[in-house]
Amino acid sequence: MQSPFLFGRTVSADEFTNRSKEMQRLKDNFTNQVNTILISPRRWGKSSLVKKVAASLHGRQTKTVMIDMMGIRNEEGFYKALATATIKATSGKVEEWIAASKQFLKNLTPKISIGSDPLQDLDISFEWKLLEKNYQEILNLPEKIAVAKNLKIIVCLDEFQNLANFDEPELFQKRLRSEWQHHTHVCYCLYGSRQHMMTELFTKQSKAFYKFGEVIFLPKIQREEWVKYIVRQFLNTKKKISPQLANEIADTVKDHSYYVQQLSHLVWIKTERVATQKILEDATVDLLEQNALLYTRDTENLSTPQFNFLKALADGITKNFSSKDIIHRYELGTSANVLKIKKALVQKELIDDSGTTIEFLDPAYERWFQKNM
Repeated sequence: MQSPFLFGRTVSADEFTNRSKEMQRLKDNFTNQVNTILISPRRWGKSSLVKKVAASLHGRQTKTVMIDMMGIRNEEGFYKALATATIKATSGKVEEWIAASKQFLKNLTPKISIGSDPLQDLDISFEWKLLEKNYQEILNLPEKIAVAKNLKIIVCLDEFQNLANFDEPELFQKRLRSEWQHHTHVCYCLYGSRQHMMTELFTKQSKAFYKFGEVIFLPKIQREEWVKYIVRQFLNTKKKISPQLANEIADTVKDHSYYVQQLSHLVWIKTERVATQKILEDATVDLLEQNALLYTRDTENLSTPQFNFLKALADGITKNFSSKDIIHRYELGTSANVLKIKKALVQKELIDDSGTTIEFLDPAYERWFQKNM
């Protein structure tokens, strides 16, 4: 029997865990053409949320364009991906793909390749010299098609922060903003897994995308929803778990979406009929062991002051790191050095600094660090 708990990939609509408020908010934004920036720590379910809402709206008058920027390494690759995904999402047949490419990309003389599956495989490429001179034609492609075909288009860009790795990223961001801000038939949903980078891109006044749209900080799924979900998934596979034990699973990993699914999966596969406290304890050990290689690598890459800072955090200290007592006890150097340490650990995606308290970003790493360090 296949496990009812999924982690490490986006989930389908049937497997989606309740996020009714966030879904409705995102749906309202898309329907009303409001650009949306979705920010949260890694593996909190952003991609699954966006895909579910986008799929619910995709139809005759609304088209959704989905692009994952993880594998896009430069500006040219982005233009190619945007053109290909937009034409595929808004044209249903090979003949329409070719016609749309010629109609809307006149100044770029696109090269069109059709793969072995004519219903899916489309590849559009351009000569870079022409593309460099006429990049606006690609950036305005969704708007032009939307106007011509009387459509609403939603462009969803996952791992958006990856554009920081492009050559001249500041210039590229200005190019995007200068064109996209004038679109009235297209809205953009930009999201990514590097929380501190996404926050800086969209909340810092000096950045091109400042006030580009509504910034939504995705919250954790509420505990009661996790408990209902875990109990239901066990029952659906003819196994049982008590609400109390389901609550303990979520509490063990502080309601972190990825780890709730992973730990629930480990409990499920160890359970023949009824889950027990001993099974949960064994599953928690397995969870930490499965991730130990990653945690060891992250820890080995720390400087001594950074390691000492995490020791303080693991000991339950969440604020006042610049006090003389804590600086002395954990050998953090100076108050100025504490600020540098915090900034470095935020950039490494190891801690979250809310301004009032600091905590481990990864709850499983926190448990592993407390146990082993």
